[in-house]
Amino acid sequence: MSLLDTATEIRIDHDNVRELFERYQSASSKDEKAVIANTLVREMAIHGDAEEISVYNELPRLGLGPTVEHNKEEHAEIKRLVYSADSTPTDSENYDEVVTHAVQTFIQHAEEEEIDQLPVIKKKVSEEDNDKMARSFLYARKVVPTRPHPMAPQTGGIAQKAAGLPAALHDKIVETINTRKFVDVKQQHPNV
Repeated sequence: MSLLDTATEIRIDHDNVRELFERYQSASSKDEKAVIANTLVREMAIHGDAEEISVYNELPRLGLGPTVEHNKEEHAEIKRLVYSADSTPTDSENYDEVVTHAVQTFIQHAEEEEIDQLPVIKKKVSEEDNDKMARSFLYARKVVPTRPHPMAPQTGGIAQKAAGLPAALHDKIVETINTRKFVDVKQQHPNV
């Protein structure tokens, strides 16, 4: 079994959001944009919460405690913007602007992580710890909410995990009742 890399798994999410946004920008109909936007919202929500309850919990022991606090502040802003994108009607005249602002803020944060943080993490952890962190992140992606919940705890600890489980179930119900449609993402994570 090959070892996984935390930076690679995080970049998959970042790259999927970038690629989805390109598709969103070139979509020709509101219906097509709405389906892509649903997927963008889902991917950004999952990514943020998964990082907070997995990777971010490991960073203080690497001497990156201030980085965690900075990232959580940015995540709180991103969640607020993604929530706004999720709740703005597709026929609203500012729909594109709201979605674009949320995605651009996410991408700006992603670039900061890729340039300033992920290389430092890779240098400071053993291959085995890197693999454990990557697997923790991938498991977290399976259990966190699929829609933004900016009022939920942002601690990264047990309170966020506990609040996330019923929220994840709620999100599945809402998505089923509302018959939300999604597009496929370009890159897939390994199945762990």
